Amino acid sequence: MFQAILWDMDGTLVDTERVVWEVMQRAFKQAANIDLPAELFNSLLGQSELDFYQHMVKRYSLNMANIFAIKSAFDTDYIPRLKDVPALPGAVEKVREFATRAPQALVTGSTGAQAAAVLEALDLSDAFQFIVSCDHYGRGKPDPEPFLTAAKLLEVEPAKCLAIEDSPSGVTAARAAGVKVVGVHEGNQGKYDISHADLVLPSLLELDWDALHRLA
Repeated sequence: MFQAILWDMDGTLVDTERVVWEVMQRAFKQAANIDLPAELFNSLLGQSELDFYQHMVKRYSLNMANIFAIKSAFDTDYIPRLKDVPALPGAVEKVREFATRAPQALVTGSTGAQAAAVLEALDLSDAFQFIVSCDHYGRGKPDPEPFLTAAKLLEVEPAKCLAIEDSPSGVTAARAAGVKVVGVHEGNQGKYDISHADLVLPSLLELDWDALHRLA
């Protein structure tokens, strides 16, 4: 059976991805007078905040002053909203249940401050041994580095870890790290292709620990 659980956050545990995009659009308009096109949302789904800003620097020829102003506007608006972001169905219950089975890490493209705010809002801070945020790695999903970092911190071989993800880039990252991965459609509303996951479920409510032995 699996010896560690590696949870994605945005779109897997909480329905934040649309909120992130709305706040980011306002931040770019307010700080840099840039209108972000809607098609960027899907293409950047699952990227870390670091990778997102690197992409924006290249796309819009931004300088460090621009990025600082945008990030400041984003953080001012976004972090306070996290206390009201809803958990996805089954998220709190499954995190609590799985915490009794194996050590857990949160592996997210968000910042540590954002992740901590979400866990505090859901009263799940004590359910995770580690938060692996974009502050802790240089290359975000779909690169395997975030999952490899989490496995190393938990002192568990990647092949003995299970990841739970909602985005194509997250599934790709887990598989590239040698981690088995369950893809969950609830947060992405079935719009994204996560068929390359080892198991695909419509909701966390369908996640059954005893049935996961078939993946191990």
